[in-house]
Amino acid sequence: MHEASIRVLSSGSCGNATLLTSEDESVLVDAGVSCRELEQRMSFFGIEPTQVEAVVLTHEHTDHVRGAKRFCLDHSVPVHATRGTLALTPLEGVTKHVFSHNSPFDLGNFRFEPFKVRHFAAEPVAFAVKTGSLKIGLASDLGSFTPGVVEALTGSGLLIVEANYDEKMLLTGSYPEFLKRTIKGDHGHLSNHDAGVLSSKTASEQARKIVLVHLSKENNTPEKAKETVEGVLKKAKISSPVEVAEHGMASGPYRLG
Repeated sequence: MHEASIRVLSSGSCGNATLLTSEDESVLVDAGVSCRELEQRMSFFGIEPTQVEAVVLTHEHTDHVRGAKRFCLDHSVPVHATRGTLALTPLEGVTKHVFSHNSPFDLGNFRFEPFKVRHFAAEPVAFAVKTGSLKIGLASDLGSFTPGVVEALTGSGLLIVEANYDEKMLLTGSYPEFLKRTIKGDHGHLSNHDAGVLSSKTASEQARKIVLVHLSKENNTPEKAKETVEGVLKKAKISSPVEVAEHGMASGPYRLG
């Protein structure tokens, strides 16, 4: 069995990018920081851009696609995304491949299983990723979770899940009311508590780790996110360790296998 490792290169509104590696092959999920930043952060982990087989996009928001075009052109890397995402992402000259939700596809040693999420974007998805008998859940930028989301993520040995905001910090913070409503809405982002509930419903009993991502710099803290999610897990009698990918910081590697 191939050992898989996951590295969060960046997380949060400043940019999101996650690198999945197995053997000498890597796949980049989202490229929301500059090409130079992607290269530097890969280098920090000892990964060369030439090892990246593909960039896979979840949706078209700038904090997920900022560096995609330049990185793909500079390193001759194709992009995989939904038709809706590709229509709204500047990728002139890049080789593009379309996938649909609920239609799995293989990249290297990884099988990507995309599924619909609720978010203010054209055709957003999240992923269950399988390598051998191992399953990785990648769920960020979703305002609520449907039974389909729970089903897709159930049994994840490693769960990377959004914990965007602390509800009290958001409600008492400086954001305008319309933005607060958007963030809290069904097509916005997950709160710390919701991240805990989703984790408790989907992490396998043998889950090695739950990693919290996409924390708001203004409406959350790593401490609050970790404490809230651990509290929900404890009530559900789940003891999986919880880590936090801090805003704008690289973290990992998280290993499977």
